[in-house]
Amino acid sequence: MEKIRIDEKKCTLCGLCIPECLRGILQEGKEAVHVTNPKYCILCGHCKAVCPVDAPELPRLDASEFEPVPERENYPKADELLSFFRARRSIRQFEKRSVEREKLEKIIQAGRFAPTGGNLQGLHYTVVHTPDKLSEVRDMNLDLLYRKAEDIERAFEQNSQTGEPVPQAYQERKLYASLWKAMKGLMGKGIDKLFYHAPALVALHVDPAKSTSAMVDAGLAAMQMALMAETLELGTCFCGFFVFAVNESKEFKKILDIPEKHIVPVSFVVGYPDVKYQRLVSRNPARVNWF
Repeated sequence: MEKIRIDEKKCTLCGLCIPECLRGILQEGKEAVHVTNPKYCILCGHCKAVCPVDAPELPRLDASEFEPVPERENYPKADELLSFFRARRSIRQFEKRSVEREKLEKIIQAGRFAPTGGNLQGLHYTVVHTPDKLSEVRDMNLDLLYRKAEDIERAFEQNSQTGEPVPQAYQERKLYASLWKAMKGLMGKGIDKLFYHAPALVALHVDPAKSTSAMVDAGLAAMQMALMAETLELGTCFCGFFVFAVNESKEFKKILDIPEKHIVPVSFVVGYPDVKYQRLVSRNPARVNWF
């Protein structure tokens, strides 16, 4: 299927699309804008979005998604938007109820529309939202962390006995070793310090060979997803210990149907908060150099 074509009957040669084309494949023709190298189109849709008469056609994309842009007066005000950003907190207390599939799908949509490097759109999403599967994933995650904690402790014990250097990665995670062991013990008592008894887990993963900026792409998408969750009266908490474990284990990826060559840059749990905060977040002053 071709990537782009121009409807010559609609095109008025206004030229607005030409400077918008990142790849420079649009040029003025005799009767309409001409596409010089269609194969180089990255399907960003800027040409279609800027055209007053909707002449560009992108057959690989859903035309119905090119809806009119809302008027500026309907955008959130700057101070309101900043307050919304500051209202989001990491939730670690969740109600004992599941999240509706429709809401999870809307959260995925929020990630889908995030920008990606080169518009490659290489992100994939894994959602664990049934109690049995979530319990399986939690247990495997905790087991992996426990074993890694034992490896770290052995490395430091060996170092004290023989002077053998401790791998840098173990030095960086030494502080976590006792925590990981404690988390597994607490789970045995019904206390979940990994997913906090949230009813759903979302993981973003990508083939780094098919993304120019995998970590950034995932971060942008995940933040949009977390903010979408806020609008749906849901709360989120990013889960770095899951990210660490799943990227360490081929078996873990396999049970989640994540391709072995994919990396998981970010994940978060989501559910209905069982806590109500009264004040916005505070942060350290921004460190900025103005030139």
